[in-house]
Amino acid sequence: MHRRDFLRTAGGAAGGAGALAASGSATAQAAEQPDYGGYLDSANGFGGSTTDLRGQEEVTIAVGAGSDGYAFDPAAVWVDPGTTIVWEWTGAGGDHNVVGESVEFTSGDPVGEEGYTYEQTFAESAVVTYYCSPHENLGMLGAVAVGDDIPTVEVEAGGGAQSPEEMGVPFQPHFVGIATLLMMGVTFIYTFFFLKYGESAHTSGGRN
Repeated sequence: MHRRDFLRTAGGAAGGAGALAASGSATAQAAEQPDYGGYLDSANGFGGSTTDLRGQEEVTIAVGAGSDGYAFDPAAVWVDPGTTIVWEWTGAGGDHNVVGESVEFTSGDPVGEEGYTYEQTFAESAVVTYYCSPHENLGMLGAVAVGDDIPTVEVEAGGGAQSPEEMGVPFQPHFVGIATLLMMGVTFIYTFFFLKYGESAHTSGGRN
């Protein structure tokens, strides 16, 4: 292979690798989520994500979820104004209730009956936070984001310390990114040595 052909091939490989890397980085786009002002930082079962249920007329939230029964599931939902929120007790974790923190509402005294329900509707856009009074200090917190006229934050899709499987991303694409970097490195190394030492007698085709 002549030096000109080698450089053309190496340049094409590096360019293709760069395009692939750029394509991969473009997928890490910012996603918009409601801003809870840090209220859910210690909430059980939150994990930093909001369940977007806009477009539904009725949404059910489990009361007494999680391994110990001290969580709401989903801990955070995003709904339209006028959506009926139904909290349904699982019977786990003892007696629970639902008490508004940012807006005044309550399901009443704590109960532990499985299948017990409490309904509430929010007509205006707002970020509604709430808790279970017996287990508030144990992280039994929740939130309902209502409508689009609410404070939001942008979070990087796939950010944080979670593994690819935890983020719902197949692991194989990450190997593609690693392989791309390795290919670029090998290409540059070979280019350096080729330019320094010239053409090999075995690849030049010889002279008649």
